[in-house]
Amino acid sequence: MTSPMQFRTSSAGAGRIRMIYAAFTLIELLVVMAIIGLLATIGLPALKGFGKGTGLAGAQRQLLDDLAFARLRAISGRTTIYMVFVPPGIMAHFDDLNKNTPAADRDRWSRQLTNLITGQYTAYALLTKRTVGDQPGQENPRYISEWKRLPQGILIATNKFNLVNPAPPISDPPLVGYPDEYRHYFNTNAFPFPASRSLSIPPSRIPQWTLPYIGFNSQGQLLQGRDELIPLAEGSIFFKGTSGYLPLPDVAMKPPDNYTNHFIRVNWLTGRASVDEATRPKFK
Repeated sequence: MTSPMQFRTSSAGAGRIRMIYAAFTLIELLVVMAIIGLLATIGLPALKGFGKGTGLAGAQRQLLDDLAFARLRAISGRTTIYMVFVPPGIMAHFDDLNKNTPAADRDRWSRQLTNLITGQYTAYALLTKRTVGDQPGQENPRYISEWKRLPQGILIATNKFNLVNPAPPISDPPLVGYPDEYRHYFNTNAFPFPASRSLSIPPSRIPQWTLPYIGFNSQGQLLQGRDELIPLAEGSIFFKGTSGYLPLPDVAMKPPDNYTNHFIRVNWLTGRASVDEATRPKFK
C-alpha cells in the first residue's frame, strides 16, 4: 500500500509540488510477520504459566493473611478462633435443615447453603464460640468473617478432607502430616452452619454440624497440637446432579497430584503460617 508524501521544491521550482510515493515491499512485510510469529511462539507459553502462578500465589497469600488474622484475633480476644471449611457432601445438610429448623429460619439458611454448594474444597470462614462479655459456661457462637473462596482454578486437595484413617493405598499415599504422617486430614467439631444467628430460636438450639477446621487457642497455638498442612492444587470442580440431587463433586487436578509442592504449613507451637515445599512420603 502506498501513501503520498508532499514537499515543496527549491526556489527554482517554486510554486510546484512534487509527489513521492513510499511503500513496503512484499519481502519486508513477510519478514515483519515472521518476527511477530516468532515472538508470539516464545511469549505465549510464558504468559500462560504466569497466569497459573499468579492464581496459586494469590491463594497462598490469601490463606496466609486469613490464618494470621485468625491467630491475632484469638490472642487479642483471649478466645478460640476456628477457620472452618465447607464440608464435602453439603447436600446432606439440607435434609437436617428441613427436619430440625423452624420455618422462620429455613428459607434464609437454605439460600445460604445453596450458595455454598460450589464452595466445596474452596470456601472457608472464621468463627468463634465465645467472645469477651459472654456469661461463664455459655457459648455464643458467631462468624467473624464472610465465607471466602480461593481464587478461580485453585482448590484444597481432596485428600485433606478424608475423615477416616485407613491404611494408605500404595498408588495414592497420604499427604504429609505431623507428627503422624497418616493423620493428614482436618480435625472436625460441631459448629453452627451455615450461619450462627436465628430469627426464632436461641443460640443454644441452632443446629450444629460437623465441619473441618483449624483452631487457634488464646495463645495463638494450634488446638491440634501438631503442625497443620494445607495442600493447594490447580484444578477444576464439576457438579453433576440427578433429579435435583448433587452428590460429591468430581475434582480434576492439573496435573494429578500437583499439590505435592504447594503446601501452607502452620506451626502448631507459634501458630504462624508459611509456604512450604514438601513432598509426600514414599512407600515400597
